[in-house]
Amino acid sequence: MGGWQQLARQYEQRNFPPTRRLDLQAEGPDTARSRALRWIQMWAHELPGAELLLVVDRVKGSRSRSSPVRRSIESLLDDISGGLIEWWQEFGEGSIALRIAAYPDISATRSVEPEPVDLAGDDGRTRETAGVAFPDAEDDIPPELLSLAERAAELRRAREGLSVGLLGVVLRQVWISAQAIAMTERLTFEGGLRRILATEERQAYARE
Repeated sequence: MGGWQQLARQYEQRNFPPTRRLDLQAEGPDTARSRALRWIQMWAHELPGAELLLVVDRVKGSRSRSSPVRRSIESLLDDISGGLIEWWQEFGEGSIALRIAAYPDISATRSVEPEPVDLAGDDGRTRETAGVAFPDAEDDIPPELLSLAERAAELRRAREGLSVGLLGVVLRQVWISAQAIAMTERLTFEGGLRRILATEERQAYARE
């Protein structure tokens, strides 16, 4: 069995480089679903037909095939099959492989979009994620676009009167919005970010 697992890992490393793997093991079910959907949408926009890997339950000693995260992700993949993705299947130890559709239907995912994060609370978390660290938005944003996103996030944070401690939450919100704009209007992610930044700059100028 050890030899088989080693071969499976070698195959995985060859066919799913780090940029095509998303590790969701540390997330709650709702957050995992949200991150997976946004990540799949990004790939659908950038590279239709790509094959991706979701890591859902590789925690050492866990043999369950029905963890809450796995159930949440499998439900999501069922919802977007035939529209955003062509197929999905279990892959190796604790992972799920999927293929983006050759002609992904982005509009078909609106009914499965996660609810927006409420930033009016103490730290913008849902009941599920209270006490759990958010994944850093910087991990998802390409380095060459990070400065654009940070400028837009800081302007939005100041405009909405939010504390500096919520900047990371606002940054993630800006990045998600930029991806949605890019996919809806067929822009690059940089174009989506520049659209948001221009709006925030106009509003900041109008308040002065």
